[in-house]
Amino acid sequence: MNISGSPLVLRRFQIDETGTSGANVWIEARQSGIINFLLTIVGLDPNSSLKVTRGSISFRNSSVFGSSQVSTPLANIGAFVGGYKKPFLALVSAVLFFLTGFASLAAAGEDGGIMMFFFFAFLSLVCLIYYYLRKTMFMGFETSGGGTYGFAFQASVLEGVGVDIKRVESTIAYVNSLISSASLGEKFVEQSQTQVLGGRTATMLDSTPSQLPVQALAPQPVVQAAATPAPQPAPAPQPAPAPATNQPQPPSWPPN
Repeated sequence: MNISGSPLVLRRFQIDETGTSGANVWIEARQSGIINFLLTIVGLDPNSSLKVTRGSISFRNSSVFGSSQVSTPLANIGAFVGGYKKPFLALVSAVLFFLTGFASLAAAGEDGGIMMFFFFAFLSLVCLIYYYLRKTMFMGFETSGGGTYGFAFQASVLEGVGVDIKRVESTIAYVNSLISSASLGEKFVEQSQTQVLGGRTATMLDSTPSQLPVQALAPQPVVQAAATPAPQPAPAPQPAPAPATNQPQPPSWPPN
Protein backbone atom coordinates (compact mmCIF):
# COMPACT_ATOMS: atom_id res chain seq x y z
CA MET A 1 0.00 0.00 0.00
CA ASN A 2 1.38 3.37 -1.02
CA ILE A 3 -0.32 6.22 0.82
CA SER A 4 0.64 9.45 -0.89
CA GLY A 5 0.36 13.00 0.37
CA SER A 6 2.18 15.06 2.93
CA PRO A 7 2.41 13.54 6.43
CA LEU A 8 -0.07 14.78 9.00
CA VAL A 9 0.57 15.75 12.61
CA LEU A 10 -0.67 13.15 15.07
CA ARG A 11 -3.32 14.34 17.53
CA ARG A 12 -4.72 11.12 18.98
CA PHE A 13 -3.54 7.54 19.05
CA GLN A 14 -5.93 5.53 21.20
CA ILE A 15 -6.48 1.82 21.66
CA ASP A 16 -9.51 0.88 23.75
CA GLU A 17 -10.14 -2.85 24.02
CA THR A 18 -13.42 -2.39 25.89
CA GLY A 19 -14.88 -0.08 23.24
CA THR A 20 -16.48 2.21 25.84
CA SER A 21 -15.02 5.28 24.10
CA GLY A 22 -16.88 4.41 20.89
CA ALA A 23 -13.97 2.81 19.02
CA ASN A 24 -11.44 0.10 19.68
CA VAL A 25 -8.82 1.96 17.65
CA TRP A 26 -8.99 5.71 17.07
CA ILE A 27 -6.23 7.56 15.22
CA GLU A 28 -6.62 11.24 14.46
CA ALA A 29 -4.21 13.64 12.75
CA ARG A 30 -4.32 17.18 11.43
CA GLN A 31 -2.62 19.09 8.66
CA SER A 32 0.78 20.53 9.53
CA GLY A 33 1.50 24.24 9.62
CA ILE A 34 0.83 27.20 11.87
CA ILE A 35 -2.36 28.15 10.01
CA ASN A 36 -3.87 24.71 10.49
CA PHE A 37 -2.84 24.81 14.14
CA LEU A 38 -4.76 28.08 14.61
CA LEU A 39 -7.76 26.60 12.81
CA THR A 40 -7.63 23.69 15.25
CA ILE A 41 -7.82 26.08 18.19
CA VAL A 42 -10.97 27.78 16.86
CA GLY A 43 -12.59 24.45 15.98
CA LEU A 44 -12.12 24.53 12.19
CA ASP A 45 -9.52 21.81 12.22
CA PRO A 46 -8.82 20.09 8.89
CA ASN A 47 -8.05 16.56 10.02
CA SER A 48 -8.29 12.91 9.14
CA SER A 49 -9.34 10.08 11.42
CA LEU A 50 -9.35 6.31 11.32
CA LYS A 51 -11.75 4.39 13.59
CA VAL A 52 -12.08 0.66 14.10
CA THR A 53 -15.00 -0.86 16.02
CA ARG A 54 -16.18 -4.44 16.57
CA GLY A 55 -18.10 -4.52 13.34
CA SER A 56 -16.73 -1.87 10.98
CA ILE A 57 -13.86 0.40 10.07
CA SER A 58 -14.26 3.99 8.90
CA PHE A 59 -12.05 6.71 7.46
CA ARG A 60 -12.99 10.39 7.66
CA ASN A 61 -11.29 13.32 5.97
CA SER A 62 -12.40 16.89 6.70
CA SER A 63 -11.24 20.37 5.74
CA VAL A 64 -12.58 23.90 5.63
CA PHE A 65 -14.31 23.03 2.35
CA GLY A 66 -16.20 20.00 3.68
CA SER A 67 -15.73 16.42 4.75
CA SER A 68 -16.02 12.91 3.38
CA GLN A 69 -16.37 9.58 5.14
CA VAL A 70 -16.27 5.95 4.11
CA SER A 71 -17.21 2.97 6.25
CA THR A 72 -17.09 -0.74 5.54
CA PRO A 73 -17.67 -3.91 7.59
CA LEU A 74 -14.63 -5.68 8.98
CA ALA A 75 -15.55 -8.83 7.09
CA ASN A 76 -15.11 -6.93 3.79
CA ILE A 77 -11.60 -5.66 4.57
CA GLY A 78 -8.95 -7.07 2.28
CA ALA A 79 -5.94 -5.86 4.26
CA PHE A 80 -5.02 -3.54 7.10
CA VAL A 81 -1.42 -2.45 6.82
CA GLY A 82 0.97 0.13 8.16
CA GLY A 83 4.62 0.88 8.58
CA TYR A 84 7.13 3.69 8.52
CA LYS A 85 9.72 5.25 6.27
CA LYS A 86 12.79 7.38 6.86
CA PRO A 87 14.27 10.20 4.72
CA PHE A 88 16.84 8.27 2.71
CA LEU A 89 18.01 11.45 0.97
CA ALA A 90 19.18 12.79 4.33
CA LEU A 91 21.46 9.77 4.73
CA VAL A 92 22.83 10.23 1.21
CA SER A 93 23.41 13.93 1.89
CA ALA A 94 25.32 13.09 5.09
CA VAL A 95 27.71 10.85 3.15
CA LEU A 96 28.18 13.43 0.38
CA PHE A 97 28.89 16.24 2.85
CA PHE A 98 31.46 14.13 4.66
CA LEU A 99 33.24 13.22 1.41
CA THR A 100 33.16 16.85 0.29
CA GLY A 101 34.87 17.85 3.54
CA PHE A 102 37.67 15.38 2.90
CA ALA A 103 38.03 16.64 -0.68
CA SER A 104 38.22 20.26 0.53
CA LEU A 105 40.87 19.32 3.06
CA ALA A 106 42.97 17.59 0.39
CA ALA A 107 42.56 20.39 -2.16
CA ALA A 108 43.08 23.48 0.02
CA GLY A 109 45.67 22.02 2.37
CA GLU A 110 45.82 22.51 6.10
CA ASP A 111 45.48 26.33 5.96
CA GLY A 112 41.94 26.74 4.62
CA GLY A 113 40.94 23.11 4.30
CA ILE A 114 40.47 22.49 8.02
CA MET A 115 37.68 25.06 8.32
CA MET A 116 35.92 23.67 5.25
CA PHE A 117 36.27 20.15 6.61
CA PHE A 118 34.65 21.02 9.94
CA PHE A 119 31.88 22.92 8.14
CA PHE A 120 30.93 19.98 5.93
CA ALA A 121 31.35 17.57 8.84
CA PHE A 122 28.81 19.63 10.81
CA LEU A 123 26.36 19.48 7.89
CA SER A 124 26.89 15.73 7.70
CA LEU A 125 26.11 15.36 11.42
CA VAL A 126 22.93 17.41 11.06
CA CYS A 127 21.75 15.16 8.22
CA LEU A 128 22.45 12.05 10.28
CA ILE A 129 20.44 13.38 13.23
CA TYR A 130 17.58 14.32 10.90
CA TYR A 131 17.60 10.83 9.39
CA TYR A 132 17.53 9.21 12.83
CA LEU A 133 14.76 11.35 14.34
CA ARG A 134 12.53 11.94 11.33
CA LYS A 135 10.15 9.01 10.90
CA THR A 136 6.96 9.08 8.90
CA MET A 137 4.47 6.36 9.84
CA PHE A 138 1.43 5.37 7.84
CA MET A 139 -1.64 3.25 8.45
CA GLY A 140 -4.63 2.37 6.34
CA PHE A 141 -6.81 -0.37 4.93
CA GLU A 142 -7.86 -1.81 1.61
CA THR A 143 -11.37 -3.06 0.94
CA SER A 144 -12.22 -6.22 -0.92
CA GLY A 145 -13.29 -4.04 -3.85
CA GLY A 146 -9.83 -2.49 -4.20
CA GLY A 147 -10.41 0.87 -2.47
CA THR A 148 -7.46 2.19 -0.45
CA TYR A 149 -7.86 4.59 2.48
CA GLY A 150 -5.34 5.83 5.00
CA PHE A 151 -2.85 8.55 5.79
CA ALA A 152 0.73 9.14 6.85
CA PHE A 153 1.46 10.85 10.15
CA GLN A 154 4.29 11.98 12.40
CA ALA A 155 4.62 12.30 16.15
CA SER A 156 3.72 15.73 17.51
CA VAL A 157 5.47 17.59 20.28
CA LEU A 158 2.83 20.34 20.52
CA GLU A 159 -0.05 17.87 20.76
CA GLY A 160 1.81 15.78 23.33
CA VAL A 161 1.23 12.48 21.51
CA GLY A 162 4.27 10.30 21.03
CA VAL A 163 4.17 7.02 19.16
CA ASP A 164 6.80 4.66 17.83
CA ILE A 165 6.93 1.89 15.30
CA LYS A 166 6.40 -0.81 17.96
CA ARG A 167 3.02 0.65 18.88
CA VAL A 168 2.10 0.88 15.21
CA GLU A 169 3.00 -2.78 14.69
CA SER A 170 1.01 -3.89 17.76
CA THR A 171 -1.99 -1.89 16.53
CA ILE A 172 -1.80 -3.55 13.12
CA ALA A 173 -1.71 -7.00 14.74
CA TYR A 174 -4.66 -6.09 16.98
CA VAL A 175 -6.83 -4.84 14.09
CA ASN A 176 -5.97 -7.87 11.97
CA SER A 177 -7.11 -10.12 14.82
CA LEU A 178 -10.42 -8.24 14.90
CA ILE A 179 -10.77 -8.65 11.13
CA SER A 180 -10.04 -12.38 11.35
CA SER A 181 -12.56 -12.82 14.15
CA ALA A 182 -15.22 -10.92 12.19
CA SER A 183 -14.56 -12.99 9.06
CA LEU A 184 -14.85 -16.27 10.96
CA GLY A 185 -17.84 -15.13 13.00
CA GLU A 186 -15.98 -15.46 16.26
CA LYS A 187 -16.17 -13.26 19.29
CA PHE A 188 -12.94 -11.51 20.19
CA VAL A 189 -12.52 -11.10 23.93
CA GLU A 190 -9.71 -9.09 25.50
CA GLN A 191 -8.63 -7.89 28.88
CA SER A 192 -7.95 -4.20 29.29
CA GLN A 193 -5.00 -2.48 30.90
CA THR A 194 -4.99 1.31 31.05
CA GLN A 195 -1.92 3.42 30.39
CA VAL A 196 -1.33 7.13 29.87
CA LEU A 197 0.23 7.86 26.48
CA GLY A 198 1.36 11.37 25.65
CA GLY A 199 -1.10 13.12 27.93
CA ARG A 200 -4.02 11.04 26.67
CA THR A 201 -5.48 7.88 28.10
CA ALA A 202 -4.92 4.83 25.94
CA THR A 203 -5.18 1.11 26.51
CA MET A 204 -2.42 -1.41 26.26
CA LEU A 205 -2.93 -4.63 24.41
CA ASP A 206 -3.08 -7.78 26.47
CA SER A 207 -1.95 -10.97 24.81
CA THR A 208 -3.42 -13.21 27.53
CA PRO A 209 -5.63 -15.81 25.81
CA SER A 210 -9.24 -15.67 26.79
CA GLN A 211 -10.81 -18.65 28.53
CA LEU A 212 -13.51 -20.59 26.78
CA PRO A 213 -17.00 -20.34 28.32
CA VAL A 214 -17.80 -23.22 30.66
CA GLN A 215 -21.07 -24.97 29.88
CA ALA A 216 -23.58 -25.14 32.68
CA LEU A 217 -23.99 -28.63 34.08
CA ALA A 218 -27.22 -30.07 35.49
CA PRO A 219 -27.19 -30.10 39.27
CA GLN A 220 -26.47 -33.55 40.66
CA PRO A 221 -28.42 -34.88 43.64
CA VAL A 222 -26.50 -34.53 46.82
CA VAL A 223 -26.18 -37.78 48.74
CA GLN A 224 -26.31 -37.13 52.43
CA ALA A 225 -24.42 -39.41 54.75
CA ALA A 226 -26.44 -41.39 57.29
CA ALA A 227 -26.52 -39.72 60.64
CA THR A 228 -24.52 -41.61 63.22
CA PRO A 229 -26.19 -42.00 66.64
CA ALA A 230 -24.78 -39.82 69.32
CA PRO A 231 -22.88 -41.78 71.97
CA GLN A 232 -24.95 -42.40 75.12
CA PRO A 233 -23.34 -41.85 78.51
CA ALA A 234 -22.41 -45.04 80.37
CA PRO A 235 -24.66 -45.84 83.41
CA ALA A 236 -23.25 -45.02 86.78
CA PRO A 237 -21.89 -48.11 88.62
CA GLN A 238 -24.28 -49.52 91.29
CA PRO A 239 -22.85 -50.53 94.69
CA ALA A 240 -22.61 -54.30 95.21
CA PRO A 241 -25.03 -55.81 97.86
CA ALA A 242 -23.48 -56.66 101.24
CA PRO A 243 -22.84 -60.41 101.83
CA ALA A 244 -25.33 -62.24 104.10
CA THR A 245 -24.02 -63.32 107.61
CA ASN A 246 -25.24 -66.31 109.79
CA GLN A 247 -26.94 -64.82 112.85
CA PRO A 248 -28.42 -66.94 115.74
CA GLN A 249 -32.18 -67.41 115.58
CA PRO A 250 -34.12 -66.43 118.72
CA PRO A 251 -35.69 -69.37 120.60
CA SER A 252 -39.29 -70.07 119.92
CA TRP A 253 -41.74 -69.35 122.80
CA PRO A 254 -43.01 -71.19 124.82
CA PRO A 255 -40.43 -73.92 124.92
CA ASN A 256 -41.64 -77.47 124.58
